[in-house]
Amino acid sequence: MEYKFQVSDAKIDNEQGLIEAHVNTMGIRDHDGDIIDPKAFNASIKNNLPIPVLSGHDQKQIVGKVLFARVDEVEDPEHRLLAVMQMNLNTQMGRDAYSNISEAYVREWSVGFNIPGADSVEWEKRGKENIRRIKNLDWVEVSSVVRGASPSTMTIAAKSEEPDEIEELEPAVIQTNEDEVEPVA
Repeated sequence: MEYKFQVSDAKIDNEQGLIEAHVNTMGIRDHDGDIIDPKAFNASIKNNLPIPVLSGHDQKQIVGKVLFARVDEVEDPEHRLLAVMQMNLNTQMGRDAYSNISEAYVREWSVGFNIPGADSVEWEKRGKENIRRIKNLDWVEVSSVVRGASPSTMTIAAKSEEPDEIEELEPAVIQTNEDEVEPVA
């Protein structure tokens, strides 16, 4: 199985354990050097939902399920996979995972998938590099992770206990020395 990672824009619903997040970036090169085609998830979205949500790709830690997913165009050629996930608040692992995500201790996502056949991948030569373009995949899980490969997003909002109130999260900061503080991108 292969994994692709992403820091996520996420909206949180505390009462139902719902998380809305961009879990993958497509159409641009990721940190592994791959480009996932924006249509690569279409068959899985149609046929595979609900998809398990895991913690750190550990199949013993099923913490929720993907209820809904769609591909959103950000700016051509970049697209992002939007997922609405329900965490299993009836289990301790689900509550822990939900807490870590909603409190921004874990801010990145990774999709686990299989390549269904040789015709699902094309290779491009760019200078001295070979770029793998994934045209089709079998999406089997999504995980909350500490570090990922897909670029471009971060957790930005959490839904409070008041149904119509959205609380903006403060950006994470790294202390670089005694005089400087830099926001985490």
